[in-house]
This record gives sequence, C-alpha cells and structure tokens, in this order.
Amino acid sequence: MRTSLRRSLTAALAVLALSTGGLTAARAAPATATARPAAAHTVGYNDTAMTIDGRPLTIWSGEFHYWRLPSPDAWRDVLQKMKAGGFNATSIYFDWDFHSPKPGVYDFKGIRNVDKLLDIAQEVGIYVIARPGPYINAETDGGGFPGWLTTQKGKARTTAPDYLAAADEWLSKIDPIIARHQLTNGTGSVIAYQVENEYYQDTPDGHAYIKHLADKARADGIKVPLTGNNSGVFAKELDIDGPDAYPQGFNCSSPDKWSGLPDLSGAKKAGSPLFLPEFQGGSFDPWGGPGFDKCRQLTDGDFEKAAYENNIASGATMQNFYMAYGGTSWGWLPSPGAVYSSYDYGAPIQEDRQLSEKYLVDKRLGYLVQSVAPLTKTGQVTAAAPDNAAVQRRDRRNPDNGTGITVVRHKDVNNKAKDTTHLALGGYPSVPQEPGTALTVDGRDSKLLVSDYAMDHQQLRYSTSEIMTHGSFGPRDVALLYGRHGEDGETVLRYAAKPDVQVTGGTVKQSWDAKSGDLRLDYRHDGLAKVLITPPGAKTPLLLLLADDATADTYWRLDTPQGPVLASGPELLRTSAYANGVLKLTGDTGKASKLNVVTGAPATAVTWNGKPADGALDTTGATLAGPEPVTLPKLGNWKYQRETPEAQPGFDDAAWRAADQQSLAADNYGFHAGSVWYRGHFTARGTESAVQVNATTGRAGSYLAWLNGRYLGSSDSGPHTFTVPPATLRPGKDNVLSVLAADMAHEQDWSVDDGHKQPRGLTSVRLVGSAKQISWRIQGALGGENLVDPVRGPLNTGGLYGERQGMHLPGYPDAKWPGVQLPDTRKGAPGVSWYRTGFDLKLPKDQDVPMGLTFSDDKTRNYRAMVYVNGWMVGLYINGLGPQTSFPVQPGMLRTDGHNTVAIAVIGEDTAGDGLGKVSLEAYGNHTTPLRYGDIASPGWSAAVNHDPKATADVRITAPDTLAQGGTGTVNATFAPRGSTARDASLTLRLPKGWTAEPAAKQPLGDVRAGRTVGRSWKVTAPAGSQPWSAVLSAAAQYAGHGAAAAAVEVATPPPAPGAGSHDLADLDFTATNGWGPVERNMSNGEAEAGDGRPMSIAGTAYAKGIGTNADSDVTAYLGGACTRFTASVGVDDETDGGGSVTFTVLADGKQVATTPVLRGKQAAVALDADVSGAQVVDLVVGDGGDDNGLDHGDWGSASVSCTG
Repeated sequence: MRTSLRRSLTAALAVLALSTGGLTAARAAPATATARPAAAHTVGYNDTAMTIDGRPLTIWSGEFHYWRLPSPDAWRDVLQKMKAGGFNATSIYFDWDFHSPKPGVYDFKGIRNVDKLLDIAQEVGIYVIARPGPYINAETDGGGFPGWLTTQKGKARTTAPDYLAAADEWLSKIDPIIARHQLTNGTGSVIAYQVENEYYQDTPDGHAYIKHLADKARADGIKVPLTGNNSGVFAKELDIDGPDAYPQGFNCSSPDKWSGLPDLSGAKKAGSPLFLPEFQGGSFDPWGGPGFDKCRQLTDGDFEKAAYENNIASGATMQNFYMAYGGTSWGWLPSPGAVYSSYDYGAPIQEDRQLSEKYLVDKRLGYLVQSVAPLTKTGQVTAAAPDNAAVQRRDRRNPDNGTGITVVRHKDVNNKAKDTTHLALGGYPSVPQEPGTALTVDGRDSKLLVSDYAMDHQQLRYSTSEIMTHGSFGPRDVALLYGRHGEDGETVLRYAAKPDVQVTGGTVKQSWDAKSGDLRLDYRHDGLAKVLITPPGAKTPLLLLLADDATADTYWRLDTPQGPVLASGPELLRTSAYANGVLKLTGDTGKASKLNVVTGAPATAVTWNGKPADGALDTTGATLAGPEPVTLPKLGNWKYQRETPEAQPGFDDAAWRAADQQSLAADNYGFHAGSVWYRGHFTARGTESAVQVNATTGRAGSYLAWLNGRYLGSSDSGPHTFTVPPATLRPGKDNVLSVLAADMAHEQDWSVDDGHKQPRGLTSVRLVGSAKQISWRIQGALGGENLVDPVRGPLNTGGLYGERQGMHLPGYPDAKWPGVQLPDTRKGAPGVSWYRTGFDLKLPKDQDVPMGLTFSDDKTRNYRAMVYVNGWMVGLYINGLGPQTSFPVQPGMLRTDGHNTVAIAVIGEDTAGDGLGKVSLEAYGNHTTPLRYGDIASPGWSAAVNHDPKATADVRITAPDTLAQGGTGTVNATFAPRGSTARDASLTLRLPKGWTAEPAAKQPLGDVRAGRTVGRSWKVTAPAGSQPWSAVLSAAAQYAGHGAAAAAVEVATPPPAPGAGSHDLADLDFTATNGWGPVERNMSNGEAEAGDGRPMSIAGTAYAKGIGTNADSDVTAYLGGACTRFTASVGVDDETDGGGSVTFTVLADGKQVATTPVLRGKQAAVALDADVSGAQVVDLVVGDGGDDNGLDHGDWGSASVSCTG
C-alpha cells in the first residue's frame, strides 16, 4: 500500500489526482478519466516493493468483480467501502464472456461500462490491478470464455491460431480502455496489468503463449508492470509473478478446523517483490454445500489476521485478497462445478453489500500497512524464542532504519488455549516489563508488534498493542493502538527529556526512566484510554489512543490533500473533503450514533451527508440519526400459468434450428445459456421399447423427456434409459421425442484441457428395439447469439417457452392467468409453470435497504426455479439441493421507488408436479447513506419482440436408418412454403466429408405456392473404411424474400461387429464422453492430455489391458449382436492415492445388466460379469460417487467381450 497514511496516502491522493469530494462527488463520477487534467507518473518496482514516482508502497488489495454487481452506482458503494476499510488497491477481472455474445460483437455500455468503473476507482482513490485474461477462471461461466469460443477447433490457452485470433480480438477491445486509465498517463489509477490467469504450462508453447499476450499488452499501450499469478513460471516474460494461496482450501463443512499457514517467502523472485496475487479471503461453495456462512466462519477474522500477518512476516509487500466482495452470479454466470447463484464467498463485504466482522479485521490491518512505511523493505532476522514453548514468533527488520516487526501466535494453529508469554523486544530482554503483566495469546489470535520505529515525530521502542494507524494531525501526532479486550498492554516511547503526560481518559500507569529516556505506559485494553504526551520545548505532542478491538473498529481514517481525518462513531465513513474551512464527511449509519472527529487541518465546522454535524469537533460529539424503520410488503396476488407446449406432438417446430451438425450440443447452434429444447422426429416401427439418452447438463443440471406428449421421466446429467410405454408409440407415423435440457453454465478451463468445451445439452440418443434414426430440431434462448435483450445480455435467459415469450418481463399480459396461493401444494404434472406477482416500494431516499427473495418448502419436492425480478434472473433455486434459499436483489435491478415484478419459472421433475413453495420479501439490513442507486434502464415485454419467429417454410428429410461403410441409399427431402409463394426456391443436400450424392446436391424447385409440398431425392454413398459411427445429413431450402429453412437426420454407419472369440474392449472401436481429459486405452485416465496416464492399478493389482476414465464417463462399444458376455475388474485407480468415489454400470442396448455400489480409492477391484447377448451396443458408464469428480479415476481393468462372430 502507500508508505504511510500521512506521507504516502496524502501523496497518493496527489499522485492519483483523486477526488475525495463530499456528497456530490459520492453521487456522480466524470464520464471518462480523460476529462481530468493529465499528469504523468511512474509506476515501477524494486526487490522489495512496488513504487510510484520512486516511492515504495505496500499493496493491500481486495478482489472485486463488477459483472457480479450489475449496477454502476453500486460499484461506487463497494469501492468506497473497500477504500474506507483499509484497501488501497482492488484487483479486477474483466470478463470476456460478459461483453461478447458472438464473434466480433462487444458491449461496453450500461452495466458493462468498464470505462465508468475505472473512472469510479480513480474518483474513490483506489489503485487497480487489471486482470483481463483472456482466461480468468473466477468460478464464472466458461472461466470467462464466451460461449461462442466453445466451438473453436484450436485448443484454448495455447498458440492455436484460431484461439489466439479470438483472444487478440478481445484484448484489442479491452486493453485500450485499461490503457486510458493507467496511472502513468495521469488519467486513471491502474498500476498493474495481469497477463492470463493461473497458467502453469512450463512448456515451449506455454512460454510462447504468455510472451504473445505480454507483447500484445505492450502493443496496446499498457505501460504499467505486467504481473502474473503463475507461481513464478513466467518470471522472464513478466515483471512480477507470484503464487496464489488458499491454505484453508474450499471445503467449508468443517469450518472450525484450520490447515497450517504457509511460509511463502520462498516464492519471492530476485529483483521483484513478494507478490500474492490471490490469497484466501473466503471460499467458494458448491451446490449442496454447507453454505457461505460456514465459509465465512472457515476464513473468519481470526484466520485473516493470523494468515495475513504471517504473510507480512514472510516479506509479502503485495497482497490481494480473494474476495473483498463477491457479489451475485446472476443469470447463468455460475460455473456449476464450483458455485451456485450466490458468490458471497464468505468475503468481508457480504453479497448484500453489508459489512462483516472480517471487514473490520481487514480495516485494522490495512490501516497498519499504510501507516508503517518501513514494511516495504524488511529482511528476516532471528530473535530469542518466547518464554512459552507453545508460542512462536517471526521477526523482520528494515535494514535502513532498524524498524522491527514481530508476529506472535501459537505454533499450532488449532491450539485454542489461552497462553501468556514474554518476549525480548525493543532492546529489552523481557517484555512486558511491568510486574504481574504478560503478553496474552488467546487461541488463534495473532499479533503484529512494531519496535524501534520512528512514528511520525515520536520514537517508539515497542508496544505490545498493535498499531492501527498514526499520522501528523496539524500541530500534533495521533496514534491509535489496540488489543484484545481485557489483555495487558505496554507501550514504550523514547524522549530526550521527560515529557508531560496527561491521561485524559481510562486508566494508564506511567513510568519514566531518566537514564534511557524511555516513557513506559501500562494499561489494560478496555474501551478507550487517551494519553496526551507533550515533550519539552517545541517538540510535537502525541495524542495516544489505546483501544480494545471493538472500540478501534469504530474508528475510520481517510486522507485529504489538507491532511488526514480520523473519525469515530458511524457505521461507515465514505468520503472526506475540506471546503472553505468546513470538513465535509459522508457515510452510513445503521443506528443513531455519535460522531467525533480528529482533523489534520483546521476546521470551523463539520457536515455529515450535507447536513451540519454540530459537536463533531468537541468531546461531546455530533448526534447522527439512524435509519427510519422500513416495512416491506407481503408477496401475494400470485398468478399461475402452465406451459411446456414443446412436449406436445402437434407443436410447430418448423422455425427451430435444424440439428445439422455432427453434435447435438447446444453451443454448436448458438445457444450458450440456460435451458434448451430438443424435438426429435422419427417414424416408429412399434418395436421401440426404450430411449437411451445421454446429456451433459452440468453439475445440478437435469433433463426431462416426453414421447408424443407422454412424460417419460427425468435424469441428472449423464446417461439414462427411459422406458417407452407401448401405447405411446404411433407405428408408421411421425413420433416426437421432446427433451428439455435444464443446462447449467459452462465448466472452467483451469487445467488447460478445453474444459469449457464440455458440451451442454444432448450428446446422443438411441432408440432401443429399433434402428430408426431421429431428425432433430433445437431451440434455446430467443435470438441465440443475436440478442433480443442486449441490456441484460447473453446470460440472463434460456430457451423455456415462457422466457421466449417474455413471461419473465415487466408488462407481460398476465391478466387472464388464474390466481394461486403460495405455497402451491396442488399436484400438477412434470414440466414448466410460471408464477407472477408484483409489489410496490417507496423507501426513504437517504436509506439503503438490501433485500431479497427467500424460499421455503418441503425439501422432498423435486423442482428447480428460475427467479426473475423486473426481468433480471437473480438466481436459480433448486429445492432439496440448496444450500441457497435467499436471493439478494442487487441495486438497479430493484426499483426502490416504484413497482416491481416477480416472475418465477418452475421446472417440476416428478409426479409431485411443479408447485412452488412459500416466497417472501426479506430485508437484510437498513442503513442511512448518501448514495443513490438508479434503476437500470432495461426493456419490458414487447409483443413485437417477445415471441417465437414464425416459420415461412417447413423442410423435412428422411434417409436410411443404417448404411454400411461404403453402402448406398436414398435420401428424400421436402419443402413446403407457408404464407406466400416461395420464389426461385431450391433444395440443397449437405453431406459430411467423404459422402457423395447423385444428382447434384443443389436442386432447383422454381416458384412454389404456399401450402404445396415439393420434394427431391438423391442417391447417396457413404465412404468406405474407418469413419464416425454416424453421419448427419441435412437439406436446406433457399428462396427469395424469406431466406432459408433446413432439416437434418442422422444415419448410423457402425463399424463391423467383432469376430468370434474374446476381444479386449481397448482394442475395439468405441466412442466416449469423459469427465476429465480423454478416455485412455490400456492406461489410467491421468491428466488432461491424451496418453498421459499411468499403468492401470487398482488396490495394488496391475492391469495391462483396460480402459481408464474419469467420472462422469460413458464408453460405447459396437457389438452388432455378435457377443454374449462382458467381463471386467473395476475400481478407482491407485494414482488418486486413495481419493475418489465412483460407480460402474454396464448397459446393453440401454438395459442395465451390471452395476456396483460406490467404490472408493484403495478399495479392492470388483469383478463384473454381464450377459450382453444380442446387444447392438454396450455402454460402460462411470458415475460420480457423490463427492465431486475431481479424483474419480475409474478403471475398467481387463475389460473384454466374448463373441460368437
């Protein structure tokens, strides 16, 4: 951070040209930083610290994600809270995904206006570490990669040309914005630029990739130091590269158990400071997890104090804490393998923007590192051990001025005993010196003690109290020291002659040693003691404030160009500024409070939020009013409407996108967020007994299936076989299989394995008992990549019928919907239903009342609900899974002075129906504030926009269900225009590579009248030799005035059946999906790359042959009815070192023929022996045992089939 609160913070204000104005400045920021007068500055670094204009400073930073708080007005709120809470910097990821709905299209307006974000940061007076990726991880959709990037062939985060071209396109958009806001220009507060994120590929390609990005940044005008969080792997390519560290891990279920605190001093690289780009400030929490309250407990104030002081003792001068404010992963932002809608993270500032106990700890430490300038240059030193063996100390000393720091805590971080000890400190062999007193170490407490320190105009020998802040306040120095309530404190200051000491508050014993010139003060930390020390002569007096933790927490420190301000009493001090001798303060209160102010410059009066604060400069203090009570309306007058017309056979899907790619994955068709509908048409033989479906919907995702309008059931992500009731089939006629994929967002790509490309939606569908193939159409969010609601953006809605019709939006015409009371316990039918209501708010304009929607219901009911407020999807509620039951509605989304619309889409997945439980509006807090939160201007319902497009034609295609490799068959396609005559129409057959057709693929149709159906036929030939097991053939119609329509069908092209005898599955042709990296043959799953596994071993038994997988996995082998028996020995591979839990299932034509219970690491292999007689295909399925799939390496040892040929 800055070198001292007096010198550095004030200097930084001048350096940054930051506005610390009063109420007006708190409400509005200049449009762009370039509108301010420019004054160039230098930003650099040396071996121990970052420097600004040559002045070293300690960086005390907190992570903030603007896209998880979609309100520019609220950005100012959070950044002001961070600044007031002791942070002098913020680290900001810039989310590519949030800005780009399709290639070449970028949005930096409204809630995406990062120019304004960086303006606000400059206005607030906080430095920025910019982190534009391209990859950011962040537990966000695709790790920050846009949905459209999933369809690239090249591997992401490498030098693959198509990936680099896309990454450069993004950087060419975001870099110039960041460059405009660099401190080096005098037009912003950006002091560092991070290249990539958590990238550890120490390979030639990895280094070439990072160098490319670094060169790109420089070419785009980035002048500030380039940083990385790659553990020093790219120290040559970057200026400052450091490690991320999360010592508590991410399992919040045992929050009282601590891991050890690491000594990260070894991560320092010569020539640059020890930088911790991400150090644990909380934890993410997965679906079904214990909840963020537990995460806040796991990483509570005790942890933060112990860990962050430990880092200082390791020499860290640049620390960024992840997160300072987490926010809300609204819409389809949350990456499902890590988090749900809340991204509270257990952070110091809670999701609802209220301050936690952790914030106060961060504030004390942040003020400390800003005050004690010598922290920017220290070396480790050895000191005598404490006289209590249970206690440890770590010491450092500044080689230039001798300032010492000592961090004291228990050796065992889980030791909760209350111990006392004495230390050698400040030249004294045993401190504290006062008989009967001791230094107390209570449980997990940690203390950072400063000694031999020139504290402004005073010489501090040592103190067993911790420094919170100090500075020169006009004609006197002021220092605020603190300790745990009831513990002894001792402070020794050195003077040339005996000073005058006046204790003006509390009880303090004083002792003067004329020989040494040391004044010793002894006291207990109890409330606030005040000591005024006046040296003889013209020396500067010292006002010493000795507080306990709770009292210290009431103090706030802000700096102005005229001098520092120290205030106590209010819940939050936001800004301070002088004007014509009046000190103008702004801030918040949660209750009536007393305001007392110590000023660094003369002030004739004080104002608070623009009103006089009489008495603030006196000991009596000024009385600040608390907020007025607020009563929220009860939610009633609910209306209800069932939907799910897509499940009915007569639904018109002619305008839907034909599934004409080799894959059914939704991303291939431009649908990158939320639910997706599939409708598959086939002519039934009447022999179909089941449908074998495989879908990848992500953790906590699911899918539902209907056949000809009859509900077949639902499943979590992965394979499932649905039984077909015979009466449901329509032999010889068109049958419709409808599947609703309730997809979650994309996975991340942390391991550089293209994890973000894991498909969403259907991956394969097979009819059991029939070789009939299916012609698919697909529909996701209205408009796909061509946004119909660019304000809310690409991640707000999915493809439910109600979402496409605008049922989530204000103004939707629901007057004819029937009323319903919540909880709705009626038994309905599986599918989708909508609930809508509204409520009015008129909150006091000077109050901030965070609020949200809270759900309660019987946890046995199986449904999920997409929660919309004023058209914004504020969260996803999954009843029975949780843990989230309350959903904050962020400022701007909520109209605090007007009408609000609540719309909830419920997907019911069983026969209990889709009834919604109780929903209530809840206030989380109530605060006075000077800020105003404007409504986000966003569109309501429009009849012209919110509807499915009408089909202008219908195209259908039929083809042989199966073609042998090299075989020939006939394909027929029909075209039927609607509404008007199709002029100059044609039909074109599109074939996969290697296929041929006669006659020519494109066939003219001429003019075709509406209502008439015309067709064309082709003789097609499949290629011979090895090829994919199936091929997608499509027909597209082109016609003047309307464009095009298409249809597609899949043709099976299976490999030859195995011959007689025994065959290892690893030697056969198979297809596969896998939860991590590729499926491996004759080796374990290993890591993310093909061929990187190890020799297979289960509980010490080796297997030379077999298949290595990672849950969730499905390996499909073609048997062609020629085999009778499958055998394997299955279990978790030994490479997990005991981790992992999986299940194994064998399906023969979709029928389960063998399965295991949950098997865990180091458990002996289980033998499987299954009858597969007559099966066309066999599926080897590995499922997650229930504890996530991170170590779920499942081996099919010696997997083989016996065949008759």
